[in-house]
Amino acid sequence: MTGTVQIAASGLAPQDRAAIEQLIQRHAWLIDHGAADRIGELFAEDAALYGIGPDKLGRAAIAEWGWQRAALTERRSRHLQSNILIEPVAPDAARGWVALTLYRHDGPGEGSATPMLIAEYADRYAREQDGTWLFAERRLTALFGTA
Repeated sequence: MTGTVQIAASGLAPQDRAAIEQLIQRHAWLIDHGAADRIGELFAEDAALYGIGPDKLGRAAIAEWGWQRAALTERRSRHLQSNILIEPVAPDAARGWVALTLYRHDGPGEGSATPMLIAEYADRYAREQDGTWLFAERRLTALFGTA
């Protein structure tokens, strides 16, 4: 099928679904491995990030948050993500939801194995002209905390 978009049973071409899942996992990996200063690379120029402190509007604001997060060298985290659901909206746009279990520890030592937060991301993804999928919007909603 030349010139058409291949749509799988899930509604997305397999390579598009794989690219979006990689984007989701890269976001967590960068934060968890001390490279949050590169987080802006994952967002479209006019993207928005909600639910993690004050709203961050635009790639520059998101990148600034990433720099601040990377500076927290005494913070260790692991984002465990599951129940990923991705749906097409248009040939170059999709939306998705991701369940998140977050473990975090500030300071030396191992910390607790108790989750700090169970939350859900509601995402919008956009495919750039070069074929790269980026976050257009990422909204974190806390569902359960450790309070």
